[in-house]
Amino acid sequence: MRELNANLAWAAAIADELVHSGVRHVVVSPGSRSAPLALAFGAHPDLEDTSILDERSAAFFALGLARVRREPVALLCTSGTAGANYLPATIEAHYSRIPLLLLTADRPPELRDCGAGQVIDQIKLFGPYVRFFCELPTPAPEDARMRFVRSLACRAVAEAVGGVPGPVHLNIPLREPLAAVEEPDQAEALRALRPLARSGRPGAPFTRVVAPTPAGASPEVLERLAHALSREPRGWLVVGPADSEPELAGHVTRLADGLGWPILAEPLSQLRSGPHDRTRLIDAADAVLRSASFVESHAPRVVLRLGAMPTSKAYRLALEGRPQIEQIVVDPAGWNDPSALAGEIVRADPTILARDLVGALVAPRGIDDWSERWLGAGRVARRALDSALDQLDSLSEPAVFRALAEAVPDGAVVHCASSMPVRDADLFWPTTPRRVRFVANRGANGIDGTLSCALGSAAGHAGPTVLVTGDLALLHDLSGLVAARRSEANLLVVVIDNDGGGIFEMLPLAESVARPTFERHFGTPHDLELCEVVSGFGIPCHTVEREKELVALAGESLSRPGVEVVRVSTDREQNADLHRRMFSAVEAALKAWV
Repeated sequence: MRELNANLAWAAAIADELVHSGVRHVVVSPGSRSAPLALAFGAHPDLEDTSILDERSAAFFALGLARVRREPVALLCTSGTAGANYLPATIEAHYSRIPLLLLTADRPPELRDCGAGQVIDQIKLFGPYVRFFCELPTPAPEDARMRFVRSLACRAVAEAVGGVPGPVHLNIPLREPLAAVEEPDQAEALRALRPLARSGRPGAPFTRVVAPTPAGASPEVLERLAHALSREPRGWLVVGPADSEPELAGHVTRLADGLGWPILAEPLSQLRSGPHDRTRLIDAADAVLRSASFVESHAPRVVLRLGAMPTSKAYRLALEGRPQIEQIVVDPAGWNDPSALAGEIVRADPTILARDLVGALVAPRGIDDWSERWLGAGRVARRALDSALDQLDSLSEPAVFRALAEAVPDGAVVHCASSMPVRDADLFWPTTPRRVRFVANRGANGIDGTLSCALGSAAGHAGPTVLVTGDLALLHDLSGLVAARRSEANLLVVVIDNDGGGIFEMLPLAESVARPTFERHFGTPHDLELCEVVSGFGIPCHTVEREKELVALAGESLSRPGVEVVRVSTDREQNADLHRRMFSAVEAALKAWV
């Protein structure tokens, strides 16, 4: 088929080089202009292709798939506004450092800006949010062009995965014919191509790119850090959202042992769950940090943060109120210092630096009274939170996370929607020896594409996947339900239905704006029966009212393939009041304990 015409040969060359460079999956949205590429991808034996109608949903699906598999995923769409729908997921991939290859088919130059249909300006469509952009020349059966397109495909993958991973964009103009029909002149010229241009390098990329080795700190920096940190008994070891390899957890816990410091780590750090030592980890740190009196009397002098800024607003406010605390941020790229308080940013791989610091510490220090007070405060806060939940008759939003922590099996993936779910996971998900991988779109922190992204995570994961989402995030991605209906992935969607935007009830807006105005512009009730909506797509939906019901139903659902939805009905105002009462209970318990 690839020798019928130049378009098909062009597309086949791209498919070959993507595969040789490490791409295993492509997500395709239907269209005419992109047909030669769709045909080539579908025919390639080493490419797994998924068809998703809505380009926005497709892009978030690819994002979730690339994140869970830790490998590049390609996207293909037709010309016009189709590619513009990739932008939200592209922005998230940019900030989350996830490799995506955006392949947008296009009209040839002579059909642009002249009234032809389905034509927009696709040059640098994604602006600064891609690591690399190139427009290919139009296909032609020429040796030089074929070599160029093969080399360019290799470069695109290398740019997506190398250095700071992220999205890349190739714009691919194609002339007719777009179908698998023979163009005799082109077919003859294609058969006359030299072997290197026609077939590439058998079993290898046309251009092999040797990626840089992840680097730790220099010996001089390592020695200086190890010496300074070893002398300071009052420090926090903080790990923010980090979808890193499992080795990080072990290195961090050993570093905490050597320093004698407590660990503040949210679920997205991948330290809350797993077989590593968790005795120095404070799993209710956000609740403790809300106690101004405890933090004031037990403030650290040094903070060593690995990776991105934690989700906890209480953490950020605690440090912003105490600018004298020395902050050291470890991150190989970017500038993760939104409060502009970091005294030092160390350009190093957090896993490698943590490992090397363990060996460089002058003398391991046992835990002292200050550190023990922090660990004890964490235990006090956890008991206070659990006690408050135990007193409730109905299933609350915080109890959803306690129930799921009991129900999810070893090896599960938990995807938390931005807004309230990711914050409640930080507050209410306890430590567990089971290996649970947490993911969330915390690059741009948006709610768009939540379901589609979780579907991609589930498709790329061999075990069960759970999505915890709010009702508005689910409704924002209704097209994801079309893909969910066709999916065989094991995905349980737990939707917290409080008829609107629950997080706004936690903000000063709820008290400072007249209620009708607040409801119209912030609460935004939808007044929909979500199970009726979901069932309309042919997806099973259940409503639960008790914590034990959720534990049982989640356990059953996660033991079988397919997508199921569980709805938890709550009240926004009551939930905000519950959170306030729980924080007050933690404050009182800490004062009594101190």
